[in-house]
Amino acid sequence: MRFDPDYTYRMPVAFGPMPGPRQALPGCAPKGGEASLTSYALRFTTTAEAVGALLPPRFALDGEPVVTVEYTELTDVPWLAGRGYDTFAVKLPVRFEGREDQVTGSFVAVVWENMADPIITGREELGYAKLFADLTSRPTGRDAHRCTASWDGHTFAELEFERITEVRPEPAAPSDGVLNFGYVPGVNAGSEPDRMGAVLTPAVDGVDTIGQATAVGRVRFVRSSWEQLPTFYNVVNALERLPVLSQGECVVRRLRRNIENRGQRRLV
Repeated sequence: MRFDPDYTYRMPVAFGPMPGPRQALPGCAPKGGEASLTSYALRFTTTAEAVGALLPPRFALDGEPVVTVEYTELTDVPWLAGRGYDTFAVKLPVRFEGREDQVTGSFVAVVWENMADPIITGREELGYAKLFADLTSRPTGRDAHRCTASWDGHTFAELEFERITEVRPEPAAPSDGVLNFGYVPGVNAGSEPDRMGAVLTPAVDGVDTIGQATAVGRVRFVRSSWEQLPTFYNVVNALERLPVLSQGECVVRRLRRNIENRGQRRLV
């Protein structure tokens, strides 16, 4: 086989370039890059020390130590031929202070998704901290909703909203975008990482806010054993230990926006 520099490759490379959210091949024709999103976001205040312990090198807390827990339903995803998937993310307000770049935004500490394809493309191509989980989102009453994350039958996170009340949509607070810290381990035992560093997903223009609501909510992370979560019990337990000093706002948003993330770049 021969590598074509005009295309992006993912494993298995023997079959040539792979289609995905940022690359179409002959025979697949995604119609645009916009998808419909419904997000359930809850914020709570913790301690600056707790946030700082979760931040990679050159990252620092920006403003108050507010943790955002956000469950998002994505539907009508073009690169998946109209299919959808869900995400469950934990975000922190940060600033990145590099040699050349100084950026503020939300640092994605972890995001669980319930489909392999966006996990693989997001980890390999964008540097997102993605893990797999079974995710469910369903109404539990006329003005109530419950989102859960589980692995092999063990529920490790719950997000519950009640008294959901429609309000006038408000524009999102300005930021430089979403920040991640990509890490690819070296193949040789004891070797340096093949790739490691901060990555920026720039803010998206032209977001169409279809609806917005406020709510009263709660989030719970379940302390878990290695037997229950063999590959990421430490992640869940670190989130379960975060002190909750005060409850912040709960917001439900229905959006239509581009999700291709073509402007991704490494920060230095």
